Amino acid sequence: MLVRHVEAPDPVRLMEALAIPPAPGFRTHGARVEHLLAPRDGCLADVVTEALQLPQGAAELLLRFGAIHTCPVPPALSAASAAGMSAAELAKVQLVREAAQQRAGTSSQVRTTRRAQEGATTTRGAYIRVHLHPKRFPGAHAVDWARRVVASTDEYVVVSKPAGALALEQPLLLTSRLDQCTEGLLVLAKTRSFVARFNQLVQRSSSNSKHSSSTTDDGGCSDGSGGRGGGSEQQEHSMCGASSDSCAPQRRPLRKFYRAATAVAPPLGLLRHHLSIERRHQGLPSFTIAHDQAVEGSLLAELRVVKAAPIRLTAAATEQWGTPAGAIPAYECLIELLTGRTHQIRAQLAAVGCPLLGDSLYQPLVSLQLRQRLFAGDPCADLRQGSADRLLREPQGGVGLQACRLEVADACMGGSRDVPALFDAGTPWWRAQVGAATDATGAR
Repeated sequence: MLVRHVEAPDPVRLMEALAIPPAPGFRTHGARVEHLLAPRDGCLADVVTEALQLPQGAAELLLRFGAIHTCPVPPALSAASAAGMSAAELAKVQLVREAAQQRAGTSSQVRTTRRAQEGATTTRGAYIRVHLHPKRFPGAHAVDWARRVVASTDEYVVVSKPAGALALEQPLLLTSRLDQCTEGLLVLAKTRSFVARFNQLVQRSSSNSKHSSSTTDDGGCSDGSGGRGGGSEQQEHSMCGASSDSCAPQRRPLRKFYRAATAVAPPLGLLRHHLSIERRHQGLPSFTIAHDQAVEGSLLAELRVVKAAPIRLTAAATEQWGTPAGAIPAYECLIELLTGRTHQIRAQLAAVGCPLLGDSLYQPLVSLQLRQRLFAGDPCADLRQGSADRLLREPQGGVGLQACRLEVADACMGGSRDVPALFDAGTPWWRAQVGAATDATGAR
């Protein structure tokens, strides 16, 4: 087993960092990330507890926060990581990696780290990354969550999460996540059986995404060139979730729609990229890089821009984003997500020159040259300034992204192929209401 850490965490300090709810006046202790290779098969929480000498129950809390990431085959070491290791350590990592590849294969899927879920297991030689001081969002406890419930049954709750809160912290089970800076719909489970059914629904939808991305809902070809004009009213209505006999065979059981606010209207139609997700450089938050062509370890990412229209921003949005009212154009587009990748919409829109308003992490990545340099491992020291003006910065508030609509053609959430269940998040926080103007989804 190889563990890359200096000392066991202080148990009092650690449990203070993980307390639910956080203590009044709590401030984060700062990032602390540990890396290890699993010494045995077994329960992931037990393996992490033993390896990092954690207090009882700490690993379960870390899993609940989504602070443990793992993959069956250790990814290749970056040059920066290898530079800090001895020859013996490097040789041991290589042996473990080769053994893991023999068991799990060599596909990019088994080398891509993913958030581990509660109750997860691990296999000998698997790579595990643990964020011992996960980000906390005390503001989430000040939200009136009861007023944000969109739907509730004995098995699940659908809530509209505000930007600035990560998630509702109470005995509900996560089926998916939204970035802190993103607002919109979250499906939270009340039973583990619903989590399993919803996960199957996601997998069934993903398995159909390749077919769905190559044809429009009315069966016509979609090459992604789009153009600025948009389709007919009937086509737009179908793409926003209306059922029709002609599109029923192509319908995915779960469809996710997002609203995005940008300063430049993105091209309509299919956007396809290959993503290197969760890239890490010292002194920078993790980020995703979009490539036009496949590269080693990249994942295919597809989305469809359905419609884009100019809008007026609220006073809160113009103040937060530092854009006086009317000083810049603003557009709101409707996006159907065809694959689910980390930071996919943010990275893809930046790659086509249309970053989200307020997204200080991805606005610099509009530059192809910068994306290429960062992917190659260049620290870009010549571009970095003081800590107050970093090269890439996490947004301090909400960005122009809302998970606005879910369409579920499955009985697990009360829908069917002919009559899908629909869930809507309502008006996004950044859009000013102007009479009964039509929004970017086509609804009044």
